[in-house]
Amino acid sequence: MIRNTYLDIAENDLEYLESVLKTGSKYYNQLSVQTQQVAEKYLKGYLDRLAVDENVSDLLRKHNMKKIASRLNELDPQLGLDTVGLAYLTDFYYDARYPGDDFYTVTEEEFKKCLAIMYDTVGRLRGMEKLGGSKAGWRES
Repeated sequence: MIRNTYLDIAENDLEYLESVLKTGSKYYNQLSVQTQQVAEKYLKGYLDRLAVDENVSDLLRKHNMKKIASRLNELDPQLGLDTVGLAYLTDFYYDARYPGDDFYTVTEEEFKKCLAIMYDTVGRLRGMEKLGGSKAGWRES
């Protein structure tokens, strides 16, 4: 059973994505959206843990990973999250999912870029937990 936290859901989404990748799937639109979802939930999970003394509910309700990552970088300047890459990844939330003028068909190359951005984000956030999980103000889930 999945616990009801951003990080637990992010872990589940990541495991799902990795299991689909093992099948050799070439549904790059759906795969790119999944990388966006994993990164977003990880970012929100760590923001929720770090920003214990401030109201971040507005950031948690929206899908702007650049803003979430910028706030996390302010809270921990050594984190160095790639806000430009995350802005790129954010575009796939809508453009690869819904019809309209902005609909976009994702190539394999673009998907690989999305995957690299997602893994970089997840790795940096997990690394922060290993280094600073006991810092004052860190909320345990």
